[in-house]
Amino acid sequence: MKQYFIITIDTEGDNLWAVSDLRTPIQTENAKFLYRFQELCEKYGFIPTYLTNYEMANADAMKELGREGLKKGVLEIGAHEHAWNSPPYFPLLKSPVKRGKPYLGEYPQPIIRKKLEYLTKLLEDTFQCPITSHRGGRWCLNAVIVRELERLGYIVDCTCTPGENWREHSGWSIGSRGTDWSSFESRPFMLGYSMAGKVKKSSIMEIPVTTVKKTRDSAPGWFRPDGSNLTELLRILDYLHEQKKPYIEFMLHSSELMPGGSPTFQRKWQIEKLYNDLDVLFSTLQRYGFCGISLSEFALLQKRIRN
Repeated sequence: MKQYFIITIDTEGDNLWAVSDLRTPIQTENAKFLYRFQELCEKYGFIPTYLTNYEMANADAMKELGREGLKKGVLEIGAHEHAWNSPPYFPLLKSPVKRGKPYLGEYPQPIIRKKLEYLTKLLEDTFQCPITSHRGGRWCLNAVIVRELERLGYIVDCTCTPGENWREHSGWSIGSRGTDWSSFESRPFMLGYSMAGKVKKSSIMEIPVTTVKKTRDSAPGWFRPDGSNLTELLRILDYLHEQKKPYIEFMLHSSELMPGGSPTFQRKWQIEKLYNDLDVLFSTLQRYGFCGISLSEFALLQKRIRN
């Protein structure tokens, strides 16, 4: 049985972790650093899916990378909706205490629709391709979002983070919470939503991020480099290869590929170490026979197998 390697990159502005004032202009210097990552992926025959948000869709370097990569068939462009800085803008009632950035699920349904419509059209017009893959900003997904994504023709989502509960991460408005993914597993499933009091299965497949728990009560280990976890990633890879899992889904933020673009990789030497780790990881995946595939292509493959 073939095993597939899916690369998902949350393609967003520089160091959004540090943004507390939502009026702060978002810089996109990290777009210029994606070429090196793309070259590494092509070296090993892997096909990254760049889940792209509003400001990066307007970054010249990202436009060039995406258009050229699409022509060559070496990447996919998907959507990454950061509700707080993506048009159309809509004021939410602010909590009297300091809160987190707004989740898409906090907005009224008509605004959710308009925001997803706007980003989808922007990406389609910019890159001249269908946009069929999505990841929610701040790992947020709910039934309203799923319905709107289905209406827009999306076929796959990858917001689910198995074993992680984001409910302690507040949104902007009073009582807002993140999505609880703690009971989910790292396997594909069809998303559903309620309609007229009945649960309806959507046409959107969820391909969760790959996480592995050592014990039932332990925190999940993500297939995501942090500059010091190469040994752990190789251990996870060995386990998943032996278990013949159908896929591994890797994730990283685009800004983590630039010095100072994230809290994790502040210095140039840290970026160099990251690339050394990625080279080891990717070469091991290739040696084990993992096939590179985009997120949408993997979802289509799974649907064909199920049918």
